[in-house]
Amino acid sequence: MNLGFEEQTMRLTGIPMHLVGRDATLLKGRDGTDLSSITDTVSIGPGESADAIFVAPDVTPDAGFGYKKFFLYNRNANRISNGGAPGYGGQMTEVHVYPAGTLAAQTEPNT
Repeated sequence: MNLGFEEQTMRLTGIPMHLVGRDATLLKGRDGTDLSSITDTVSIGPGESADAIFVAPDVTPDAGFGYKKFFLYNRNANRISNGGAPGYGGQMTEVHVYPAGTLAAQTEPNT
């Protein structure tokens, strides 16, 4: 959800997202036509939300890690600064994808 007052454009490079809804509404036409889309970039206006699903790809871990890192980040480079502090910051997060069979089965939902 975008609680700001400017449009933000977020990108998940390397993993396609299936954009299935906006503002808690499925992307379907009045006649039931599927209006969803596959993309790596989602623009979210002020007060809007977007519902996107992705399927983690088969991966080879990055060197030194047991997983591969993908970044979900704001395409505007000014939005991923750390206010002068070192390192990444701002509107960015990491998506960690582990190779199949390397994690135990999930036994309860994430909370």
